[in-house]
Amino acid sequence: MAVSVFSVPAGSVAARVVYRTRQGLAHLRPQRAGAVDAELAGWLSPAQLGLVARLTAADRAHLLRAGRRAATLSADPDLVLAALLHDVGKADERTRVRLWQRVLVVLLGRVAPDLLARLARPSHRPWRRGFYLALAHPRLGAEMARASGASARACWLIAHHHDASVTDPTLTLLRQIDEEA
Repeated sequence: MAVSVFSVPAGSVAARVVYRTRQGLAHLRPQRAGAVDAELAGWLSPAQLGLVARLTAADRAHLLRAGRRAATLSADPDLVLAALLHDVGKADERTRVRLWQRVLVVLLGRVAPDLLARLARPSHRPWRRGFYLALAHPRLGAEMARASGASARACWLIAHHHDASVTDPTLTLLRQIDEEA
């Protein structure tokens, strides 16, 4: 019986490796940005769409998959909006998190978290801004979402979507959706 490398126990180290590999490959695949953007425009306000437009095509596709999944699992409009906007903090008017920075964030987070924390401090050096955005994106994204008219509940979900210490059924569902999308 053949065993797929993609059939690994959830939560295991192997599962994280598979997840991160899939995530990285998604950023290398060409995206049909026009179709993704057109569908996002049907879900989001113009201000929210402007936030999403700063992201890479791969990130926009991820947000759309997350929003679709949230809509199939729940009728909660705050969950759906949070799924559609949860990563908007990964880009701002100056820059966005690049693929090489994402790889380093994951690696340094495991082997050199103090170095990662130093790299992620706000800085005038443009190449360091991506590290800051990567780590601060939940809080920054919540602030951006709030400014774009999102509800307080949707903003709270965005702000806490990487905070494993917070227990809330809707937040748990958002985390699951983020991992699967």
